[in-house]
Amino acid sequence: MTRALRQLLVTGGALVLPLFVCAHNGEFLLAKLTLRTDGAVVLRVTADTEANFTIQDRAQLAKAAETLFLLSAGKETTPLAKVAGEPTFTADTKLDPAAPLGHTPEELAKAYKLESVEWTWTPESPKFVLRLPEMSPHTVVLWLDDQTKPATKPRWVMMIAEDESPLIVAAPSTRREIPWWVDEPFLVLGAALAGTALMWFALGLNRIGEWLDRKPKA
Repeated sequence: MTRALRQLLVTGGALVLPLFVCAHNGEFLLAKLTLRTDGAVVLRVTADTEANFTIQDRAQLAKAAETLFLLSAGKETTPLAKVAGEPTFTADTKLDPAAPLGHTPEELAKAYKLESVEWTWTPESPKFVLRLPEMSPHTVVLWLDDQTKPATKPRWVMMIAEDESPLIVAAPSTRREIPWWVDEPFLVLGAALAGTALMWFALGLNRIGEWLDRKPKA
């Protein structure tokens, strides 16, 4: 049944999830993918360490995070940990009320032992997919929080080993970067102008000194 759900994606309207997903189930990793308006992407993966079979503390989460996802953009597939850099880790006791899992008020009120790992990066290509590696032991509910479309209902997909997310499209990056082939000539030109200015300043001081030496003394 899990395999049959791997490509299920809710794109809008009321979310209708399978009953065994609606209730809080610690066997799943909950992965919240936030697309920010500045083009950055935030992926936060949360594990219930009391109920998850494979991740029972932060050390195990950190180990799993090294190979948890692959990122594919075009023909390139790279481990997410290599693309997104060092993650941060946090602990919490409350479920995310915004998650599309149909949490009941009773579930939201309870305390849990939750550990989360979070990556923030700006993808080189705004279009990419996330994959679970071959033989991955994890079942992940990946849901999208698209801040560029705040009125859109959250989309989600359930993933197991070798599954691929639907295409993810981040916002265009607002970060201004000057390529080295543009930046370097300006640095060279600036250094040359500064050197020329210093040379003329030194030459002027030298001329003033010579004029003072030739001036008749009173």
